[in-house]
Amino acid sequence: MAVAGTVAHQTQVSGAPVGIVLASIVVLAFAIQARIQTGKLGAVIFAAALAATIFWTGLAFHQDKMIPANQLGLIWAYGSIGLAAAVVIWPSISKSTFAKKLTSF
Repeated sequence: MAVAGTVAHQTQVSGAPVGIVLASIVVLAFAIQARIQTGKLGAVIFAAALAATIFWTGLAFHQDKMIPANQLGLIWAYGSIGLAAAVVIWPSISKSTFAKKLTSF
């Protein structure tokens, strides 16, 4: 998922960055699913694996490898890890509470 997001985050349609939006939604969905299914430990492992994959395959600290060192690249690299970390530190996520919130829309 991190590699797919790394490839797709630069996609733009009529100047709108749809790739970064879709990749971020996928990261958020996977992080929430990991947290619901396995608890905080699973979400921590997901966030760590995501960060490791993005930094090992996508970024060098002084130059770019697979992720271009531009605004969208930096948003993807740090924003996706931030989203996964936010799911880890969120106070409480359970399957029943999440289902109730979704059905209330």
